[in-house]
Amino acid sequence: MASGGNCAVTGSDGDHRLSAAIRKQIEQVDRRVMGGGGAYAAEREEIRRASQIVKQLRTQLELAKFLYTLNPGSGKPQLLLGFQSVRCGRVVLKVYGRSRPNEAAVQGFWARASVSVVEVLAAGDNPVSWLLMPMISGFPPDLGDGTALTGALGQIMTTAHAVYSSDVGRRRDLHTGIAGHLGVALAALRRHGYALPDRWESAAQRLYCSGAPTFLHGDLTPNNLLREPSGQLRLLDTCGYTGAAEFDGARWCARVGGSQRAVMLLDTWMRTESSLNARLARTFLGLELLMEAGVRELMKEERRQSWERRDEETRRCLALGARLAGFESADTC
Repeated sequence: MASGGNCAVTGSDGDHRLSAAIRKQIEQVDRRVMGGGGAYAAEREEIRRASQIVKQLRTQLELAKFLYTLNPGSGKPQLLLGFQSVRCGRVVLKVYGRSRPNEAAVQGFWARASVSVVEVLAAGDNPVSWLLMPMISGFPPDLGDGTALTGALGQIMTTAHAVYSSDVGRRRDLHTGIAGHLGVALAALRRHGYALPDRWESAAQRLYCSGAPTFLHGDLTPNNLLREPSGQLRLLDTCGYTGAAEFDGARWCARVGGSQRAVMLLDTWMRTESSLNARLARTFLGLELLMEAGVRELMKEERRQSWERRDEETRRCLALGARLAGFESADTC
């Protein structure tokens, strides 16, 4: 996990700073959720459950000093807190407000298979999921035009996708993990007057269940990568879905490339992870561009921004996504 902040905070002052950091995260989650019309209303309770277990985990894991918060400010229902550990030195405690058992299981499995991920020192899933990781110096990598970073990430994921064991964790299928979020995103498009492709729901379900199963990261963005001072790139925040390897490349390229560069970046990824099915990867890219179109509109609601005027990038993502996914129609007006 990336390091940051200034100095260790001990005693009552440290407790006050920790409490303030938790309160701020709760406020950010509440603000984002309510701005989005309550689409993720359950996350308000999740962040509160996460906050309730921190004190217990501090004692259990012998986390002596609170250093600083690493919460990114995006209002996710989780806590990222830096501590000085009695046994492990500087560490990051990540606490969810719900069960996400496969993150620790897959991340640990990948580490043992020499995939470039951050090590998991300890983890638990009762009553909620949490991970303890070493604090590693570094920052999210510069994206640039996306080409070099896409190639480097494709190399890491080639190794990750090549290892799989059904005995690791609890199988968390891609459809179970993603379909609900896609529905929320596309519902925002409908609310804002965009026409959606025909039969996208049944097509998405078939696609999510296609391909040879392997472990997926599931949430690749520059913010879920860490560039160490040595230049080494490491993965963070593994979802641990099981599904087709083509999904990871498609999700990354849709997110960082948008309508203008996603196809080109996917070609770069495919040259690196050459064992992938090109047709399946492009179909996944189409579905992920539809997701990106919906997320753009949903974020306007969460940030209380105006959405009445047509967004050109939303339209381009929607049209290109429908074409790549093989849908018959999409918003083009």
